[in-house]
Amino acid sequence: MKTLEELSARAEIHDVLLRYCRGLDRVDMELVRSAFWPDAWVQFPESLHRGSVDGFVAFLSGEMPRFVRTMHLLGNSLVEFDGPTTAHVETYLNADHQGTEVHQWANENVKLWARYLDRFEQRDGVWLIAKRALATGWMYRYPKEGWFDDHPDASASGRDGNDPAVERIAGFEGTPVSRKEWP
Repeated sequence: MKTLEELSARAEIHDVLLRYCRGLDRVDMELVRSAFWPDAWVQFPESLHRGSVDGFVAFLSGEMPRFVRTMHLLGNSLVEFDGPTTAHVETYLNADHQGTEVHQWANENVKLWARYLDRFEQRDGVWLIAKRALATGWMYRYPKEGWFDDHPDASASGRDGNDPAVERIAGFEGTPVSRKEWP
């Protein structure tokens, strides 16, 4: 049976994972950075990045704006505790990317299936990522034409801070944005 402390830790870890994905999709590097300890180590495949979290955020700051949009969806997440302040976390990832003209995937839609392999540490009562590796399963490139081309009146989520979902939700006071009224 799981203890109340362990259940609470799992919820905190899950929130960190979600905050990281929101930061990626909204190109909010402060939010991405907030998921990691200052001395965190990050390793991404294909020589994209291997090193400090500061270097990783610098890499993402240049890379993420070269996408029209992205959507990072988390799936199964297995959390295994190694003592009261360390957790090893494997989280499945399904991510879609649409490249801009200046990206190597220019105007293409690319789907990525992967797993985040994380070491979370609790320091001073806070759970954050201490080490992260991305294990890629496979990728698929979709045709350049898509559903939005056939439905120009459909609203695609923007990355300009006006998405209604980035307002305060779930107790997180994230990125300040303008208030919008729901229809």
